[in-house]
Amino acid sequence: LILGFMAKYQRSLRQNEPFESALIVCGRKGKYELPYEVKDMILGLGGAPVMLVGHSTHEAMRMIYGYTPKFNIDDLHRVATAVDHYEPYIDFDELLRRTSSKNSSFNEPGTVKFEDLKQL
Repeated sequence: LILGFMAKYQRSLRQNEPFESALIVCGRKGKYELPYEVKDMILGLGGAPVMLVGHSTHEAMRMIYGYTPKFNIDDLHRVATAVDHYEPYIDFDELLRRTSSKNSSFNEPGTVKFEDLKQL
């Protein structure tokens, strides 16, 4: 599994393709530790999305589940808290300007307008 993941990661890099996977390698310290050679191969993949965890798979999944925020539309308190946190940082006028169909995001101030571009 690890070798297959590493091969796919390297192939994606060579072919300049996006890589949208990650690997979590679990193993209880002192009981199921990775051999040095395997750990060295993983660490040698500079930038590969691999996390080495010193816990069992069950413990790691429990920890991930406990720390991963889960938003849904029915959790009004959490959604309101997130909105209150991020809203001051969003420039809604700029967001609307960049996403409107008449003046798309590639039209920075001072450049060719979308309507003029269509005529070229």
